[in-house]
Amino acid sequence: MKIILRIMMATLMTITIVFSSAAGQAPPQPAEEQPEVLLRGPVNESFAQPVNLEIQAGFTAPIAPPADIEEIPPVERPAGEQFVWVPGYWAWDSDRDDYIWVSGCWRAVPPDMSWVPGYWARAARGWQWVAGFWAPVGNSAIAYLPAPPVLMDVEPPGPAPSPDLLWVPPCWYWNSGQYIRRSGYWITAQEDWVWVPSHYIGTPRGYIMAKGHWDYTLEHRGVLFAPIYFPRHSYEHPGLTFALRIVLDFDNLEASLFTRPQYNHYYFGDYYDRSYLRIGIFPWFEFEQQHTWYDPLYTHTRWRHQQREPQWEQHNRLEFDRRRADRSLRPPRTYRELASRANKMAESRRRTFEIAVPITRVSVSRTTPLRFERSKPEARKQLPKHTDEVRKFGRERSRWEAQGVARQTSPLKRGERGVLGKTQEQAIPAAGHIEHGEKRDSGWQGPTPSPRQQQPKAVTPRESGQRPLDRVRVQISPVAGKKGGAGYLGKSPTRPEQEQRNQKELDEEQDKPRGPEEKQRNQR
Repeated sequence: MKIILRIMMATLMTITIVFSSAAGQAPPQPAEEQPEVLLRGPVNESFAQPVNLEIQAGFTAPIAPPADIEEIPPVERPAGEQFVWVPGYWAWDSDRDDYIWVSGCWRAVPPDMSWVPGYWARAARGWQWVAGFWAPVGNSAIAYLPAPPVLMDVEPPGPAPSPDLLWVPPCWYWNSGQYIRRSGYWITAQEDWVWVPSHYIGTPRGYIMAKGHWDYTLEHRGVLFAPIYFPRHSYEHPGLTFALRIVLDFDNLEASLFTRPQYNHYYFGDYYDRSYLRIGIFPWFEFEQQHTWYDPLYTHTRWRHQQREPQWEQHNRLEFDRRRADRSLRPPRTYRELASRANKMAESRRRTFEIAVPITRVSVSRTTPLRFERSKPEARKQLPKHTDEVRKFGRERSRWEAQGVARQTSPLKRGERGVLGKTQEQAIPAAGHIEHGEKRDSGWQGPTPSPRQQQPKAVTPRESGQRPLDRVRVQISPVAGKKGGAGYLGKSPTRPEQEQRNQKELDEEQDKPRGPEEKQRNQR
C-alpha cells in the first residue's frame, strides 16, 4: 500500500511539474495567427508604376483601411544619400477579401523629382485608391485639370527605325485653356535610364499631369521589401510594429511581373491563372495588346536583354505560358513556403528559384549593383519622424483634394458638367481623409470611367474651351531629390526635345498672372 501511495504521489508531482512548466511558458502561437511574409502582391507604387494612357474607372475596396503599421527597417541599407525611405501602406487583396500591407522601400529618388504619396479616399461605393506620383522637385503648385480626351492611335506606326530606338506613346497637354495632342515619338534607349512618359492621375479634385522624367533601372532603384499579411485581430489595436527583413530579388522577378492599371500598380508573384485577367491583373507584356497603358520597365528591359539575347521576348512569354500550364513551376506564395521548398533544392536551382531573400544575404552579395552600409544610430532615430512627415504630407493631399470637390459642386449651373462628369443635380459632398471607423453616407465617385467603357464621341483638342479648374500651392515633399539632373549614376540624359517644347508651353501657362478670384481660391 505504501508503495502504491508513493507511486501516486510521484505521478502527481510529475503532473504538477508539467503543468507548472506549461503555465510558465505559453505554447507557440499557431502560424495562421502570425503575420505572413508574402511573395505575391502589389509593388510599392513609389518604386514602379505602369503608365495609364486612358483614365481608368478606379479601384475600390469595400471597407476602410486599418491604422498604419509602424515599420522597423533593418540596420542594413543601401549606401548613399540618394536613397530615401518611403513608408508602406495598405492595399486591398482581392483573393483574401482583406487588406495586406505593402511594405516600405529604400528608393533612389529620380533626379529633379519628388514623391507625392497616394491615399485611400472615401467613395460612394467604398474606399478608392488615389495614386501617388512623381512631380518636379521645383514645383510649388499642382494644377487640377478637366478629364483629358480619348487618346487614339497610341501604338507605334511600325517597327523601330533602328534597334536602339524605343517608342513613346502620344499624350494630351493642357495649354491656353485647351488640350493639345503631342504625337508619339521614338527615343534613343539609355543603358541605365528608363524614360517614364507624361500621363494623368485621377483625383477627387481633377486630373493631375504626372510629367515625364528619367528614372533608374529596376535593380538600381533601391531595396524593395516583401508585402505582409496581418490577421485582422492583430491590427484591431493601434501601434502595431513589424521588423522588415525579406527583400525581393530582381534577377528572378522578371518572369513573374504583372500590372494592374486600374490600381496604378505593378504586381509580382503567382498571378498566372486566367481568372486574374477578369479583375484587371495582366502580364506586364500585355500592354502591347491592350493599348490602354504603357510599360516603360518592360520596354527598356526587353531592349537591354535583346542586345545579348535576341529571343528574350519569346523566351519570356514561353516561360509565362509554361507556368500558367504547370502550377509546380510557379513561384511560392509565401516566404514560409519558399524556405520549405528551397531547402530540398540544389544550390544552383535554388539561386534561380528564390524571388525573395533576407537582406542580410543581399547586403553581402557581390552580384547586386548596390553597395550596403549599416545605418548610423542617429539616422535610425530620425526614421520614425521622417515616416510621420511623409504620411502627414499624404493626409494633407487628401484634404486639399477633398476641398476641391466641394468647390467644384457649388458654381455649376443646372445641367453643366464638372470635372467628375456630374451635373449639379448629381453633385457630391467633399470626401477627404476619414479616420478609421468613421462612417459617411456618400463620397467621391472616383475617376470618370474609361473612355472605352463609356464609348463617348471623339473629342478634338479645340473642343475643350475650359481653363484649369484650380491649382494648389504645396510644400516640398519629404521624399525629394536634388535639382540639376544629377543622379547617383551621373547626370541623367537630356529630356526629349518633344517633351521640352510642350513643357515650356505648360510652364508658361502655369506662370500666367491670375485674377483676384482665382488667386484667392488657390490660396485656400
